[in-house]
Amino acid sequence: MGAPQIYKKTSGAATTAKGCISQTRVLYSTHRMLSFEDARKKILQFIQPLASESIPLEAALNRVLAVDVVAQEDIPPFDNSSMDGFAVRAAEVKPGVPLPVHSEIPAGESRPDALQTGSAVRIFTGAPMPEGADAVVEIELVEERNGCMIPSQSIAAGRSIRRKGEDVKANERVMQRGERLSAAHLGLLASIGVPSIEVHRIPRVGIVTTGNELLPFTAPLTPGKIRNSNAITLSALVATNFCQPRNCGVAQDSEAEIRARIVEGLQCDALVTSGGVSVGKYDLVLTAAEAVGIRILFWKVNIKPGRPFAFGIFENRVPVFFLPGNAVSSSITFLQLAKPGIERLSGVSADLPVPLFAMLEHEIKKPDDKRHFSRGIVRSEGGVLFVRMTRSQSSGGLSMLTKANCLAVLPENVHDFNIGDRLEIQLL
Repeated sequence: MGAPQIYKKTSGAATTAKGCISQTRVLYSTHRMLSFEDARKKILQFIQPLASESIPLEAALNRVLAVDVVAQEDIPPFDNSSMDGFAVRAAEVKPGVPLPVHSEIPAGESRPDALQTGSAVRIFTGAPMPEGADAVVEIELVEERNGCMIPSQSIAAGRSIRRKGEDVKANERVMQRGERLSAAHLGLLASIGVPSIEVHRIPRVGIVTTGNELLPFTAPLTPGKIRNSNAITLSALVATNFCQPRNCGVAQDSEAEIRARIVEGLQCDALVTSGGVSVGKYDLVLTAAEAVGIRILFWKVNIKPGRPFAFGIFENRVPVFFLPGNAVSSSITFLQLAKPGIERLSGVSADLPVPLFAMLEHEIKKPDDKRHFSRGIVRSEGGVLFVRMTRSQSSGGLSMLTKANCLAVLPENVHDFNIGDRLEIQLL
């Protein structure tokens, strides 16, 4: 990894261990460059979920449970038919032998009459089973003639019946805190009679972009300038993760201006910055961050792209993710390091996603010991996934990120990857 660069405190400028002079700044030391796993663990170590609130079930889609949910009743609450057909005693059903049909039970019937011996009852999907019946003959297996049903085959007891408590039993824990509520979750909660639910508050995430070169994305280009794509991209990534983005504006490469933007962003539950975290003369973001009281917990992670990533905490409650300025580096470090932290803030349990693997379609030579997150294109053939890298892996090339549908993970200490090697991939 090489020797870490140490900044030493002086009365005027900051002097690096190599003797280079950098801009005046509030100074700190980097103890060592972290591995990806260590960086992720440290981020999660310093973040706790936001407080909870009770909201109506109808408003709970994509919110994160703050409590376990225990059912108070059985679902289904009674034995019922899973098909339209005829409720019978299975032992009385003989192929070609008529059974008289004496009544019918529609869905919603509260107390159906008991089934008489040697007969059948027409029943509809969801209707309660009559006492004495132990099976349902589907209507497709029956001929109806002269008030009788004539089955085409014998059946076993229990056929086409949904038993009481088959889905959920009373006092069963049906959901755990940390689960994000999908449409299916909401349907289950409705089925067990939950009108409101305790969920974590939605995080508000401030976004500060930095750099003298940035123009609004609506502005015409002028010499030496580029449009600010990071503000839009990061806002979209925050929103994709069910949080509320707040664009705190662009800071020019001035410590005072960066401080002002950071202070605004710290009014949110989390802050994401882009740019200004390397070692150049105008990389002033970490200096400005420390000046307003942010504790820098680490700087530099052994990954590519995104090595200059840093993480800090403000007043032990607001996590701050310092992303590189290059467009792809910014996006990938958000996905790999900021996203898990923001999910923890949202209350999501920190389990890693189930990994996917694909067969490599070409050779790769990796010249360093970093973990690479390479843009890839994955396809399926014959039930097997295959992956190839996009044409360019430039950290500034957003176009290749739009063409990619996955990230391929190239481990730290492997340099040569051959055709047919099995690579972990992350779908985009």
